[in-house]
Formats: sequence, C-alpha cells, structure tokens
Amino acid sequence: MAYELFERTSVRVNSPALSITPGGRVAFNAAACRLLIETGIKTVVILWDKTKNRMAIKAAPKGEKNSFTVTFTGGNHSATFAAKSFIRHIGWKAPKREMLPTTWISAEKMFEVTLPKEYVASTSTEGRRRIKI
Repeated sequence: MAYELFERTSVRVNSPALSITPGGRVAFNAAACRLLIETGIKTVVILWDKTKNRMAIKAAPKGEKNSFTVTFTGGNHSATFAAKSFIRHIGWKAPKREMLPTTWISAEKMFEVTLPKEYVASTSTEGRRRIKI
C-alpha cells in the first residue's frame, strides 16, 4: 500500500490576526493572544473610524465603563470577547467567520484592522434595529 501525503487545510499564522463571527464575537489568534498576555491586557475598548472602515482594539484600564473583558482559552492559545453591540452598530453582515490581519502598535497597546467594505453597512445607523412606535 502506498502512502499519500496529508495536506493541511488550515494555515499556521505567526502574525497577529483576529476573526469576527456572525454572532458578534471577536477572536484573537495565537500570535495576537501572546501579545495580549505579554502586555497584561485583560480588558479592551473598541475604536471605530467609519470613514476608513478601520477598527482598533486598545488596552483599557480596569473599570473603564466602555470596556470589554477578554477571555483566554485553550491554554492561552486564543482569546475572545463579545462585541455584539459594536457589530450591530457598524452593520457587520459577513455570512461566516472572517479572519483579518491586524497591525500591533506597541506604544499604544493597540491592534488595528481594516474591515472589508462589503461586510460593513455604509452608515453606522444602518446596522441598528429600528423600533416602530
């Protein structure tokens, strides 16, 4: 019997990246998780530049009212936080989990990422629910 080579379908990434799920969770890959651990980041705030479709995830001090708590899983190989309200605010409409490369800015303790235009509403109010009275 001849052996055949098993080809991996997933790719190991050594640069920081994050994923956004349709359900509103933001997940960091192992490289980004290592940066979070090295810098002691446990809570973050989200910054949004709608003109450039750019999002930044920045370290926040404990007790910041606009912060999100980062949860580390898998022996500290991944980290996530729930950002459903932000995802709704920008009108995120990706049909599946989207992995996006990030840039780490160490002086700011911040990740920057550009979101694909096709998944973001053209105005932030488009993503909000409208209530009829």
